[in-house]
Amino acid sequence: MTSVSDSTSPEGLPALLRHELRLDALRIRSITRIATGTAIAVTVAMVFQMPLPAYVAYIIFLLSQEDTASTLISSIGGLVAATLAVALSLLFYVFDASEPALRIPLLALSTFLGSYLSRTSTLGPIAFLAGFVLVLSQTIVDDMPNTEALTHVVLWLWVVVATPVFTVIVLNLLTGESPVSLARQRAAALMDAVADYIERPLSQDPSLLREKLVALNQLRGKAYIWDKKLRAFAETDQRLLGLLLEILQITRGLPAQLPETSRHALALGVRQSRALFLKRREIDATTAPTVQDGMEAESDHHPACAALRLALRDLHRVAGGHTRADTPHAQASAARRFLVPDAFHNPAYARYALKVTFAVLASYATYSLLDWPGISTAITTCFFVSLATFGESAHKLTLRISGAILGGVLGGLCLVFVIPALTDIGQLCLLVAGVSVLCAWVSTGSENISYAGMQMAFAFFLGVLQGYAPASDLTVLRDRVVGIVVGNLWISVFFTSLWPVSALQQARDFWSSSLEKLSAFLVAPTAQAAADLQFEINTKAQQAALLKSRSLFEGRWIASRRSADTADLQEAAMERLTHATFILRRLQPAASSSATADISTSQRLLALSKGEVPDPLSPHVRNPASLASRARLRLNEEIDHASRLL
Repeated sequence: MTSVSDSTSPEGLPALLRHELRLDALRIRSITRIATGTAIAVTVAMVFQMPLPAYVAYIIFLLSQEDTASTLISSIGGLVAATLAVALSLLFYVFDASEPALRIPLLALSTFLGSYLSRTSTLGPIAFLAGFVLVLSQTIVDDMPNTEALTHVVLWLWVVVATPVFTVIVLNLLTGESPVSLARQRAAALMDAVADYIERPLSQDPSLLREKLVALNQLRGKAYIWDKKLRAFAETDQRLLGLLLEILQITRGLPAQLPETSRHALALGVRQSRALFLKRREIDATTAPTVQDGMEAESDHHPACAALRLALRDLHRVAGGHTRADTPHAQASAARRFLVPDAFHNPAYARYALKVTFAVLASYATYSLLDWPGISTAITTCFFVSLATFGESAHKLTLRISGAILGGVLGGLCLVFVIPALTDIGQLCLLVAGVSVLCAWVSTGSENISYAGMQMAFAFFLGVLQGYAPASDLTVLRDRVVGIVVGNLWISVFFTSLWPVSALQQARDFWSSSLEKLSAFLVAPTAQAAADLQFEINTKAQQAALLKSRSLFEGRWIASRRSADTADLQEAAMERLTHATFILRRLQPAASSSATADISTSQRLLALSKGEVPDPLSPHVRNPASLASRARLRLNEEIDHASRLL
């Protein structure tokens, strides 16, 4: 449901909110679908007096994604998870319904396995949701008078999930966004944005463009699922996306004093390729003039310009459907494995699952010992706030608290001033739809703020949808907020005291891994191997940028091995190393006799990735006799500079 984030915006909260809350036609349609689905689901829940009507409404928000394919996948996965959880709950009740001493170990086991498999298995989201529903079903035993009532409530849980699932599926099949058209629109828009960045560097944020291009690769996979005929374009689209990422990186190395005429000619090359791309997809587009020949003389004098021109030639050729004969077909996808390769060797997965388990058990013990079941939302908080690093969890914690407070205040105002004037279900559903529009407006933003919208909706639904008659009890809202605070408190305690993971340190680990990939990329034996490494390098760079931004929420809670003051300098050094490597790799065909020098440079990058001091430059590298030699010298200078920071 969330869009690509703009995690690098340095302009402060007001500018961030203006950017995040900006409306467009796609977002308006998404908001309308969510509000309509919520109103329909609440109507069904009220008419048939289904339990937990607040959850029925909230699940609409959980399942709704920006395109139909993603929504169907999340909906079917959620229904499978609910079915599995209900079946296991009924099985567990046979053993622990009357035995609390056995129920707590089973609750802990369910939490651990759900959290562990969410990180290590291909069924991650399903395992997570199944674990969450299973834990919730185990915690309601204490409130049931007998096992018959307990079984009745648990079976209703499946209906509580199934109702919004089918509502979302029908709405999206009728009015949802096709991932095919959405992918084409975004590809065309991103090609325009890359052209604008070449022509006017200050008009675009290159980090945000890279993030959107990486996200487009995921949307492209869903488009192939939606329309099997598009698989004929799979190899071409993969190369186009890789070339756009390469062009974006090379453009960052263009000299600041490059004349506007040269920049304009280079940008026209991207726009020409965009027109060819749309034409091959049978979409009308105005064809831009071909400018490749006219820009050669002006751009040959600088390595970055020459590299960009070569990349643009390939982009033009691929966009027109002409692939190089020596380009191997995209490699067949590897056999899918249920678990990631290091599932049993990397202790981070088990440590994460243990921390979540301890927080859930502590929350359960807190509200049980206090005999305060109204704050049982502490368990929900532990599940949905916990992330791999403390910075990410603290960011989500902030959004959860702020969203819950806003939603609670909104719900309280409605309870006092609006609900008493309502006389039928239709009026209630109009109120729910109106507030859902506001919450969906926030939740359809990027991951910087989207979770706050989700919590606004959840707090409002819990406060207003308390039963099948007009609600008037404000204590539900109070207990909701207290439960959130309790859950966040326990998450903070365990994530800072047990194997704390710093977001900034994780970002630095990604930078080290990127250096290793850059080393391999520089001497990759085939074009396909280089293309695969390109995607990995850009993906890791984006993950590192996101983690670095989340590290701002850690403050002094998590001690890093190195000072956070150098993080900006380190990130800038990594960006320079990346585009310098991309430039040299693109110029290599003109300097095939310099393989020894490239191997030496690759080894220096590899040493840098291990935290070692690179060997001194070879004498022949210091003699830039060609464009490739000048690019190689520049890369080695950046390696020397980075060795003092990384």
